[in-house]
Amino acid sequence: ELALSEHVASVRSHMRGLSRKDYHQLHGIRSLDYVLMFIPVEPAFQAAVEADPSLIRDAMDQNIMLVSPTTLLVALRTINNLWRNERQNQNAKQIAERAGKLYDKLRLFVTDMEAVGASLDKANLSYQGAMNKLATGRGNVIRQAESFKLLGVEVKRDISPALAEQAQAATAITEESKPSALSPAVSAANDLP
Repeated sequence: ELALSEHVASVRSHMRGLSRKDYHQLHGIRSLDYVLMFIPVEPAFQAAVEADPSLIRDAMDQNIMLVSPTTLLVALRTINNLWRNERQNQNAKQIAERAGKLYDKLRLFVTDMEAVGASLDKANLSYQGAMNKLATGRGNVIRQAESFKLLGVEVKRDISPALAEQAQAATAITEESKPSALSPAVSAANDLP
C-alpha cells in the first residue's frame, strides 16, 4: 500500500511538472491543447488509476491525457484525425477566399466585356453612318466622285468596282422610291450627279 501511494504521488508529481511546462503554448509551435503522458507499463497505469480514479479527471483538468500502451495508438489516431480536420478546415477557408476573389474578377471581366460590346456597337453605328455617306446613302460621295469620270476627269486608278456598284445601286433604289409625279425638269435634275 505504501508503494502504491508513492506510485500515485509520483504520477501526480509528474502531471504537475508537465502542466507547468505549457508545451501547447510554445511560441511558433502549433499543437493541440493536451500533452500526452505515457505510462509505458500497463499494470502500473492500471494500478495507479484503480488506486486513485480521480487521476484521469485531474490530468484532464491540467490539459494532460494519461495514456498506456493499449490507449496510445487510439490517442494518436484521434490526434491525427483532429489535425486532418484542421487542415481540411484551413483548405476550405482558402477555397472560400479564392472563390470570392475569382467571383469578383469574373464580375469585373463581365463588366469590361459589356463595355467592349457597347463600344463595338457604337463603332458599328459610326461605321454604318460613314458607309452611308460614302457609298450607300442618297448623294453618297463615291457616286459623286464617279460622276467626275463621266465629265472627263482623268484618274490613275478606279475606286473599288464593288463599292462603286454598291453606290450606284443605292442611288438607283433611292430614286425608284421617289414619287413619280415630279415634273420632267425635276426628274432630270435628280439624274444629275
